[in-house]
Amino acid sequence: MTTNKYDLVLPDIPYNGDKVIIEYVFVNHTGYEVCSKTRIVDAEPATVEDCPVWDNYMWDDVEGKPENFKEMILKPVAMFKNPFFRSPHKLVICEFWLNMETPSTINTRYTCKKTMERLNFDPISGYRPKQPHDPWFGIEQEYFVTRDDGVPISYDPKNYNYETLILYTKLGHRHDKNIGIERELSNRHMTACLYAGIKFGGVIRENNPSQWEYQIGPCLGETIGDHLNMSRYILQRLAEMFGLRVTFHPVPVNGSPLTSSGHLNFSISKMRAKGGIKFIRHAINLLANSDEDPLLQMYDPTLNQENKERLTNTSGVWHPQLHKFVCDVGKKELVTVRIPPLVNINGCGYFEDRRPSSALDPYAAADGIVRSSIFGDFLNSGFDSLKDLSVWDSDS
Repeated sequence: MTTNKYDLVLPDIPYNGDKVIIEYVFVNHTGYEVCSKTRIVDAEPATVEDCPVWDNYMWDDVEGKPENFKEMILKPVAMFKNPFFRSPHKLVICEFWLNMETPSTINTRYTCKKTMERLNFDPISGYRPKQPHDPWFGIEQEYFVTRDDGVPISYDPKNYNYETLILYTKLGHRHDKNIGIERELSNRHMTACLYAGIKFGGVIRENNPSQWEYQIGPCLGETIGDHLNMSRYILQRLAEMFGLRVTFHPVPVNGSPLTSSGHLNFSISKMRAKGGIKFIRHAINLLANSDEDPLLQMYDPTLNQENKERLTNTSGVWHPQLHKFVCDVGKKELVTVRIPPLVNINGCGYFEDRRPSSALDPYAAADGIVRSSIFGDFLNSGFDSLKDLSVWDSDS
């Protein structure tokens, strides 16, 4: 007996042969748009190394210049179970290479991995930590369910003031004309990601019309990008099945109070240990005294700087303001970097950078926060003393 009308969209077509379906998932030159293609192999891959290298045309620059549209190598780097075709079929995250030895210029996973390797040994300073840093990342991915024109489905500015309306975590609000199908999409996405093996933390009905959030992590190093990008792929695939569209654009309606974020949570082992609040505050001090622009550029892959529009939007208080660094404990209004209240109570944990938007490139964002809050790569002049990496080896 069918218990949900969406099970009738397309009944399963049984296949019991020996062939295995692998969906190759990759991010295009924008840094956040996910694409895919499918390949059939003769046996179930035991590891991602068993998945064949493939090829695909893509722009080798973020601008998408015609002369840089070329055939490149697709290298599988992370493998997940396939919630659409089920086991033994797979989903694999891939990265672009110009050839087998040279990464593409759009391969931010490669550069992120190089930065994570600096945490084991930094060739610039010669620093080698006494104990592994084990960088953990979490991302709070917000998105809107939209019409074909990109406007949130339930957006109704004639009848509601979105500068004051509170919809966060609400059920049964009279504004919610499409909440049932949106919640079903959110819940199906959650269970599909759990089936796939994605490190999925939970879901929240967000504060704006047709806006939702889910959390990915904690993930070690560059794998945060693997898990987030695969979760985006699964979400968009499910939205297609529901006849819906989702957008990660940080300002879906220009000039409106609606904004969408990708808050970045970060810690290293010293921060998570007893007394780790000392190291959290040191990392925040590095961020507070750094040039914000290089980091914001890494946080925003969009060509037209959509996150800048979000950070300069003065109609709301739930996002930080451009070039106004504010750190607070247990507060979100206009805060740049936040220490969650339980972290403050426990004296250890992680901190949250609220500047990244929902369209963040997770590899570049993880890369940037390590470079800025651990190595001090973007410190303003006069603060070079904060670059002393021996701090990370001191006692809490």
